[in-house]
Amino acid sequence: MNGYKEYPSEFMEMIYYTPSDLEKSIGVCPTNAGRMIAKPNYQAGPKMIVYYILEFVLEGQAVHWVNDQQIVYNKGDLFCIFPDISARWGLVAGNPNLRMSWFSIKGEGVKPLLAAIGITEDRPYLRNVFLPGLLGLLQQLVDEFRHLHAGENFFRWLAKMYELFDLLAVVARRERQALSEKGSPGWIQESVSFMQMYYTENITVQDVADYIGVHRSYFSAEFSKRQGIPPVQYLQRLRMEKGAQMLLETEFLITDIALFLGYPDLYTFTRAFRNYYNVTPSKLRTNPDVIIERENEPLGQIGRKREESLNLRLKPCPDSRESYLYKLFSKCSQEAD
Repeated sequence: MNGYKEYPSEFMEMIYYTPSDLEKSIGVCPTNAGRMIAKPNYQAGPKMIVYYILEFVLEGQAVHWVNDQQIVYNKGDLFCIFPDISARWGLVAGNPNLRMSWFSIKGEGVKPLLAAIGITEDRPYLRNVFLPGLLGLLQQLVDEFRHLHAGENFFRWLAKMYELFDLLAVVARRERQALSEKGSPGWIQESVSFMQMYYTENITVQDVADYIGVHRSYFSAEFSKRQGIPPVQYLQRLRMEKGAQMLLETEFLITDIALFLGYPDLYTFTRAFRNYYNVTPSKLRTNPDVIIERENEPLGQIGRKREESLNLRLKPCPDSRESYLYKLFSKCSQEAD
């Protein structure tokens, strides 16, 4: 077998690489890659490693013991061995024809990169990842390790790795959509996180639905049912609460606040703010001695910690501006702490 060395429980080719300090500072760097053909007695571990191993099952079945779980993987599956966690993996009894390829990476950027494709310590795998072109790309990535070992371009390896993750992201989106069709609420949390991060970018409900991979009407209906508020109103709430906070806590021009929140101009923001709070932005800024009341609107058990909205009914209040701000935002600050 060309390139393989024989070991007690497998035939294996292993390519090592020691990244430079500069490459380590980028946040994702290579450590090793290879391929293996299992012998009937194959088993690895239990052991703990200091990097992430991404194992692709090319033939047969593998079993993975981690976190008191026993997970079986089939041809086409990808699983990850996380660092600093005791794990072992090997053959499935009665199915000795295991063949795998892998590469290993380390760095502060690896964990969020894996999370972006749905791989976490609690769920360390993706099923059926062999989209057209993926196996060829995986082989190219392993080949790039050989070039790295010879002192060639690190950034070419990095580009190939991100290209591979781009394909894996397609698999992750497909899997999320399949789960959503089964009624899984996981994509709702993802949509909430997406809106919280990008609400200032003038995103729409259609943008959110496209991101999580479900139809807009289905997304709106399920979000409303589970969270007690339509997604369009949730986006509005995020913008309005942030707008009120900026008006009261900063000296930014109202036009700048409008643009920051994704509104095209001052007029559009003012109209939206007045419709939501029954007061204009300029009036709130010049007359802050009011108290803001609103009945709680449920956001379900997930979503923002600030569950009390600010749909205003205004009334005079003798308290100072500082007292007003304290009443308005103290709960949020305490929760953030």
